Amino acid sequence: MSIARENGKLQVCCDSCPASYPNTYAAEDFAVMIADARTGGWIIQKAGPASADASTEDLFGSTPRIAGKPPAERFTHTCPSCANPIETGGLF
Repeated sequence: MSIARENGKLQVCCDSCPASYPNTYAAEDFAVMIADARTGGWIIQKAGPASADASTEDLFGSTPRIAGKPPAERFTHTCPSCANPIETGGLF
């Protein structure tokens, strides 16, 4: 879970370790939360596709896949320690 939601508050959480950005925000302040976390050294970016080969060509030839919805757009959230382990003395 990259964005924790509890009791009407939001908090950015690292995808690689248990760290979280120390401040919490109301839902309407989502953009402020992201800006603050980035200013604090967090890397927040669009995640790549879940699978580089989401086609069914290996099973059904060149028949395109028409069933199902594309996955929801996801983002990755990386704390400063995981982003720069040598500079910050992080675990990795």
